[in-house]
Amino acid sequence: MYPTLPPGRAVMVGYGKLLLHQLDRFLPPRSVVVVEDPDIVRKRDVHADVAKLPCVDAVIEAPYHRGDAYVGPVEEYLAGAPVSFVIPGLEYGVLGAATLAHRWKLPGAGVTAAEALTDKLRLRAAAQAAGLRGPEWTEVFGPADVAAFAAGGPVVLKPANRHASLGVQLLEPGDDLHAAWALTVDAQDHLMLPDTPLPWRYLAERRLHGREYSVEALVRGGEVLFSNVTGKLTAGGRHPVELGHVVPADLPAADRDGLTAALAALVAAIGYDTGVLHAEFMVDQAGPTLVECAGRIPGDSIVFLIDAAYGGELIRHLVALLAGSPPALTPRAAMASAIRFLAADTPGVVRDVAGVADAAARPGVLRAAVTVAPGDHVNALRSSWDRIGEVMTIGTTPAEAAQRADQAATAIRVHVEDVAP
Repeated sequence: MYPTLPPGRAVMVGYGKLLLHQLDRFLPPRSVVVVEDPDIVRKRDVHADVAKLPCVDAVIEAPYHRGDAYVGPVEEYLAGAPVSFVIPGLEYGVLGAATLAHRWKLPGAGVTAAEALTDKLRLRAAAQAAGLRGPEWTEVFGPADVAAFAAGGPVVLKPANRHASLGVQLLEPGDDLHAAWALTVDAQDHLMLPDTPLPWRYLAERRLHGREYSVEALVRGGEVLFSNVTGKLTAGGRHPVELGHVVPADLPAADRDGLTAALAALVAAIGYDTGVLHAEFMVDQAGPTLVECAGRIPGDSIVFLIDAAYGGELIRHLVALLAGSPPALTPRAAMASAIRFLAADTPGVVRDVAGVADAAARPGVLRAAVTVAPGDHVNALRSSWDRIGEVMTIGTTPAEAAQRADQAATAIRVHVEDVAP
């Protein structure tokens, strides 16, 4: 059972297409106001998309990636009408949503916390000041800075304020740092960004080693009400793109408790108030080390994995939380779920896709899909956007769910032919 939401509109900052489709399942007609930059509205054809969703009341075209120019148009449209909650639709909307929630005295992340969650340099500084375990790091402004910091050792180079693993590289001694720097700087998802130049920042970090996990949490007033630990599988090589997840993670209770404690410490370190967090950690013999943290719903279908494993709907609980009602959460997973993402072995042109129906018919498979078709061009795996499909499964244990996902993924065959320039 879910709490009854108070009357009033919801405001979504940043057009989160998948999130909006989930909200449309239970929010009343014409209850959501979407705020999106005019450039992105045009590039993503937002008006045509939302016309299919009864819950959407309007799309306010206003820039929110830098400054507060969006506040006036939103408040002018609302004309004093009550707002029940504010939610970020995607990574770039986290600060705008926190700003509006603070301005309207509604539950939200808090502006200072949102600033840390959307800039990895700020996040590192806050975590370090609070004594949280993290890698050595520094802001870098060019290849020479990366070289000086690396001092001949392995490092991670990444943008501080982008999303979807764009531009993240694991660099080894001897790598061409000028080429690596150019690749990181140029790695931008132009479809999700306005055409206006934005101030990008970059950092270098010492390489971490261990097992990768994420912690998803719902937080109210700085208190963690619900948490889940997700096991991760990432690609090897220079680009650590995520290729799979298992919910809940198959790990000892002590490790799970250490991760949830680390998440609670992070909440305190950045002064996070209310909403959802998706934090990534590396775990070794000494415990968890913070990799990064996002202040919006997790991507990569983790929401669906949590729903399948725990029962209920995480998004409904989040909405209740942001609207000021205590969510009724299931603290333990009754089942386990897993996902495996597909990627091309080589860049080129897709010639044939086979095995999807076979994968979908296998035991425990909830979804099997490929996002490419013959004639499409696929890229080398450098970010999440380069993946070409997924298989989602359920099982009685994390090991069973993961095994089913692995087996179903191998049934899908995408033949890609390299095309010489």
